[in-house]
Amino acid sequence: MNKILKKCWMYVFSMIAITAFVVLFPIGTLDAKTATPIEFVSNGVRYEVYVGSSSCNASLYDVDGQEEVTIPNSVTYEGKTYKVTFFGWDDEYENWWSEVKREDTPKAGSYQAILKKITIEKGVIISEPACHYMNLEEIVFEDPSDISGAVFYDCPKLKSLYIPKNVKSYPVVRECPAVKITADADNPYIKVINNDIYSKNGKTLYSVASTKSEYKVKKTVTKIAANAFYRNDQIKSIVITKNVKSIGADAFRNMNNLTSVKIGKSVKKIGYGAFRQTPKLKTLTFPKNVKSLGGSFGGNTNSSALKKVYISAKSIKKCSLSSIPKTCKIYVKNRTVQKQVRKYGFKGKIILKK
Repeated sequence: MNKILKKCWMYVFSMIAITAFVVLFPIGTLDAKTATPIEFVSNGVRYEVYVGSSSCNASLYDVDGQEEVTIPNSVTYEGKTYKVTFFGWDDEYENWWSEVKREDTPKAGSYQAILKKITIEKGVIISEPACHYMNLEEIVFEDPSDISGAVFYDCPKLKSLYIPKNVKSYPVVRECPAVKITADADNPYIKVINNDIYSKNGKTLYSVASTKSEYKVKKTVTKIAANAFYRNDQIKSIVITKNVKSIGADAFRNMNNLTSVKIGKSVKKIGYGAFRQTPKLKTLTFPKNVKSLGGSFGGNTNSSALKKVYISAKSIKKCSLSSIPKTCKIYVKNRTVQKQVRKYGFKGKIILKK
């Protein structure tokens, strides 16, 4: 009997709850706008704001282009002023890894086809890449709070890119042959030398925009940062000087024309994926101090072009070698490393060569 009463009471309470919900939220009052953003266009910029929010995002996505445009730090719509927090360029759902693969020609009248100058007001954070802006010449940052998302790829007419005083992060620039990158002399975090971006003391190489086919790392550098050379297709050979001790993850990733890397004798650690998707790189020689090798080597889907790898260390640790293809030969100095190479996943031929 108690079980029956319990079930009856549960039914009664559930009906009361449903009735209350219907009274409080009758059908039709759950407006879709509470779940989706309001979108509007003003002065050539598209804005997106969620109901109840005091801020919004800006983009050039799906808006008719004009030669000059300003991304303001605030915008007024229907009597209410919103703070503009983020700016994305054209494809709001893309990132630059996928955008650089785009093969479509920018459509006539779009921002990608006609934009020449863009000004981004103070406080607006850039969150998307600028890819294939064929006539873009000038970008003005009015001391933004963050430009860590600033990526410029294939903007052939881009002439200048200035990094303000208080910016800690740095832009990534590739396939922009006419650009001159400068940083405020009083910026305490970074400096620019020949379009390449370094830490203020010159010891860390952050990003390489160089268009030279042969590149030599400066002697002041002790660390190559993650993604430093990422997708630089102009460089074919790299010389890493003797003072460099570490190479970050994905440092040389997607360098489609890289054929040669000479690694300095002081390098001890190479991060994950440093040589990932380098389809023309056939030989790698790791000096005796290299004891830590991150995984993911080679071509487009880890189908590497590597034919020979030389490991000079007496012992290695923290390595991942499973992505090196079976067709590659690895040359080692002793049986200890021979066993370690096998332990770390390599399935091809290991040659002992003292």
